[in-house]
Amino acid sequence: MNNSFAEFITTEDENSAIISALTHVISGHTDVGPGAVVITEILPQQNMCGHCGMRIPEECLGCDLYTSGGGEERKKKKRYRGVSLRTSGNWAAEIMVPGKVRKWLGTFRTEEEAARAYDMANIRYRGKNAKTNFPVEEYQEILKK
Repeated sequence: MNNSFAEFITTEDENSAIISALTHVISGHTDVGPGAVVITEILPQQNMCGHCGMRIPEECLGCDLYTSGGGEERKKKKRYRGVSLRTSGNWAAEIMVPGKVRKWLGTFRTEEEAARAYDMANIRYRGKNAKTNFPVEEYQEILKK
């Protein structure tokens, strides 16, 4: 038979060994008492998830699906000021004008189009000192008015 020690150890035995080892280390003991299990066999290297450190595919729940490192983007997230995603999948732009009044600017197919609409409206209301999503130099035609 070509079985290794790791195939015979139970989860309960493993947990017991871990607790015993931690207790031993924390208490400062340097001797190995009777009944102690010492594992000298080097276990084969397994694929480990770089994010959670668990074995792939047995234990890892798919961290790459939820991190920016892999998988598809789960949700579109807004990146620009004054822009939000509608349930239809279109991007909406709106601005709070002086006097705390919300001004609807419209819906757009792309997030960037909505951000530019916000920028142009913001420059019209606040001038060259407006906080914009893109460099204010890109809107020279509006600044001249």
